[in-house]
Amino acid sequence: MPANRHILDVTGTLCPLPILLAAREMRKLQPGDLLEILGDDPGIREDMPVWCERAGHRLLELKEGEGGHLRSLVEKGPPRRPAP
Repeated sequence: MPANRHILDVTGTLCPLPILLAAREMRKLQPGDLLEILGDDPGIREDMPVWCERAGHRLLELKEGEGGHLRSLVEKGPPRRPAP
């Protein structure tokens, strides 16, 4: 079954909002679903990989386009087990 793809446009927001909004959107998705995040905050280049690693998601792509627009493609990871 193919993964569902969702798009979140955070253009015009600055750190930490792009990551906070992405985290909120990701909670609505199922493991394996894809979230495409569109934004223009340069901080996304550093913040997105760190957030994905900490949250257990997989950053599939992080591209910069014209005018400094950034496109991230993130696959939702499996549910995290609580720490003992």
